[in-house]
Amino acid sequence: MFLMVRIKVQKRRGYTFPVPVWVVNEFLTALTDLVWIGEMALKRIPLPKDERSRQQMSWVKTVSPSGIITGTQMVIKDLCKYKGLDIVDVKTADVQVKISLK
Repeated sequence: MFLMVRIKVQKRRGYTFPVPVWVVNEFLTALTDLVWIGEMALKRIPLPKDERSRQQMSWVKTVSPSGIITGTQMVIKDLCKYKGLDIVDVKTADVQVKISLK
């Protein structure tokens, strides 16, 4: 199973990159472990007194980035059941990007 990433820029040649799904899965697994380490380090830092900084830090402490990555990984695994599915198809005036499962 491959993620076919096609990028076409107007008046230029288009490019297609086949990305194996297992590579994406391994990347997300490694990224999850790194983000988890970052989460553990951030939880040990006390919240700053500045209100704006406090809001930004509290968001990082309450939302689990590693959970978001794990959820994304599960969605990709579920989407692998649908061969030929177009995941992303974006066209602007100059650029066209399409990601599909093959």
